[in-house]
Amino acid sequence: MRWDIVTTAFEPTAVTLGFLAHHVDLGVNKIWLHLDAPNPELENIVGEHAQIEIINCDAEYWKGSSKGERPWDFRIRQTINADAAMAQSEADWIAHIDADEYVTNTDVLFAFLQQQPEEVLTVVMQNAERVHRRGQQQPQVFAGDFRLPFPPRIHRALPLLYGKYARYLQKGLAGYWHGKAFTRVSSGLPLALHRARLPEGTPVHKGQSEFPESAILHFDGMTKEHWLDKMRKKAPDGKVLKPHNPARMRQAQDVWDNRDNEPFLDDLYRHVKEISGFQAMVLNLLGRTKRFDLDVPAKITAVFPQAKVDLAPAAVDAALKDIQEGRMPTQL
Repeated sequence: MRWDIVTTAFEPTAVTLGFLAHHVDLGVNKIWLHLDAPNPELENIVGEHAQIEIINCDAEYWKGSSKGERPWDFRIRQTINADAAMAQSEADWIAHIDADEYVTNTDVLFAFLQQQPEEVLTVVMQNAERVHRRGQQQPQVFAGDFRLPFPPRIHRALPLLYGKYARYLQKGLAGYWHGKAFTRVSSGLPLALHRARLPEGTPVHKGQSEFPESAILHFDGMTKEHWLDKMRKKAPDGKVLKPHNPARMRQAQDVWDNRDNEPFLDDLYRHVKEISGFQAMVLNLLGRTKRFDLDVPAKITAVFPQAKVDLAPAAVDAALKDIQEGRMPTQL
C-alpha cells in the first residue's frame, strides 16, 4: 500500500526535519511539503530526496492556485495545498496533517486501511497529545508522554482533575480531540483540516470509518514559546479565528489579552500543557496516558546524516525567534 502525507509548514528547520525524517523512516511514498515561507537551509539539507516534494508557496504559486492569490487565513492556505497534493498524488491513501503531528501505530493502521470496503472513502484516526510532567527538564523537544482524550462517560472527571483550568481543555486535551484522516486518493475528495468532505448525499456511516486506536501524535507546541506562537496565530490582532473549539478559543483569546503578562502566560502554560505528578497518576489510572517511543533524533541522523541539528528547547526557541523576526536561522 502506498501512502502520502501533505502539510503546510513554517517551522524551525530542526522541527521540520524531525517531521520529515519520522515519516520517511515509516516508508511514506511521498511527503508533499508546502513551505509557507522560503527556507533555503531546509531545501539544501533535503535536496532532491525521492520521498519529499518541496513546494514553495511564493507569490507565483498562489497566483496559479485555485484561489488566485495568497489567502490571509492560514487554514485556507492549508486546505488549498492539501487539495493540490490530492490532485497530483499517485498513492492509494493520503493524510492531511500538520508539521507537529506524527503518524504512528502504522502496522495496525495500514492493515485496517487495506481491509476497508471500496465504499469507505476516508478513515479517521484517533489522536494523542504530548504532555510534560511539571518541573521536569525537557532534554529535547520531542521528549514527553502523551495523553488521550476522555470518552464522554467520564468527562465529569475533568473539573476535579484540572480545576479552573478545565475550561481550557476539551475532553482533557489542549488541542483537538477528534483526530485526523487518511483518504483514498482515487476519491478525489476535498481534504479540509480534520475530515475529508464526503460527496453530497453520502451517509457518514457508509463513506467514513474510524480506526479504533491512536494513530496521530500531536505535539501542539514543541516548547512554551512555540505553543504561545501558535496561539497568537489563531488570534491575529486579537480576533480569534473561527471556527475553533471553545476551549481553544479561550486559550488564544487569553494569550492575546495577556500578551504582556509573563506570569499569567507562564501559569497558563504550566496548567494547560503540563501535568503534576498527581494528575499523571490519575490519568494513568484512567487509561488516559500512553508512551510512544519515536526516537526522532535518531531518525533525523539516519535520514539526513549531513544535518547537524540542535533539538534542545533553547535552540528551537532561538530559531523560532528568527522566524518571528522575518529571518531564517543562519545555522541549525
